Amino acid sequence: MQDAGNVLSAYVASRFGTTLEQLLADATGGAAPAGTESALRITCDAIGSFVYEDGGASELYQGLLTLEGVTYRFRCSVFIDAGGDRFTESIGELESVRWGVRLAVPDQAAG
Repeated sequence: MQDAGNVLSAYVASRFGTTLEQLLADATGGAAPAGTESALRITCDAIGSFVYEDGGASELYQGLLTLEGVTYRFRCSVFIDAGGDRFTESIGELESVRWGVRLAVPDQAAG
């Protein structure tokens, strides 16, 4: 059986044409790939950082990623190089914490 990270990575690649790592790197910097607005929501908080002598930095984040109605709790480390480019260094935690299905049921007239 595949773990949540592998399943989510495969889905993100097929649905949005990007990697889960790039998605988290962008989202932790406040950006979202075009076309993901209706299907994806990421909220996160920075919980630590380290600045390197060469001008780069590592930042640690934790948050929630909701994709197509499934919510995952995540923790990741992002490296920001001296030029400002962002790369996910590691995903330390990724587990589903909530899921649901929405079903629209039309109103039926009484009578």
